[in-house]
Amino acid sequence: MRRCIGCNACTVACKAENEVPLGVWRTHVRFYEKGRYPYVKRHFFPILCDHCEEAPCIEASENNGVGSFYKTDDGIVLIDYKKLEKRTPAQIKTETKAAIESCPLEAVFINPLTNLPDKCTFCSHRVEKGLVPACAQTCIGRARVFGDISDRKSVVAKLIASNPTRTLMPADDGGGSGVYYIGLEAGHIDYEALKGGRQIDPKDFDNDIISQSTGTVFKGWTPNTPVNHGK
Repeated sequence: MRRCIGCNACTVACKAENEVPLGVWRTHVRFYEKGRYPYVKRHFFPILCDHCEEAPCIEASENNGVGSFYKTDDGIVLIDYKKLEKRTPAQIKTETKAAIESCPLEAVFINPLTNLPDKCTFCSHRVEKGLVPACAQTCIGRARVFGDISDRKSVVAKLIASNPTRTLMPADDGGGSGVYYIGLEAGHIDYEALKGGRQIDPKDFDNDIISQSTGTVFKGWTPNTPVNHGK
């Protein structure tokens, strides 16, 4: 929080690394403002999946589908797309909508090109190779630090041990967090007060707003020029 300048390089890197289409995101930077003129300060606030210890999206997908959301041994919440292969579009929509509505951070969304659920994976394909997520790799201010909190010698463990840290979500909303914030003034910030864009609203499922075409529609908006996704 103390180092983020709101450049959104993390957002761009994530989109490039994971082929996230326009209008949705796995991570982005929102902001909130404090003070009164002329003493006003804007605080930038990186948002991504919290990878909760007791992730509500996992429970929601289990109760409303085949449980495609799951947690790995190292604590990353992922989606098992193989479980969705034999599901009908209606069944997938039901499970995805439940997962979206269960997430207080709006970290789950529907990919408009695949009509499948999507979310931050901590770039698990990179982590498996010993690399850090694309967002952390590209952050020019070193505001994002990734590592194994259980390894006391890791940079992230040392930062947490030597600085006051807070989590975005209360413990009763996810049973703990995989994302820690340094420099967060409030214990649990009012997420609704943050500005800078939202994911596709779950109600859009029922309004047939989401399209699989290259001229993707979001809340009634269509790009003037179709996007070439290289497919």
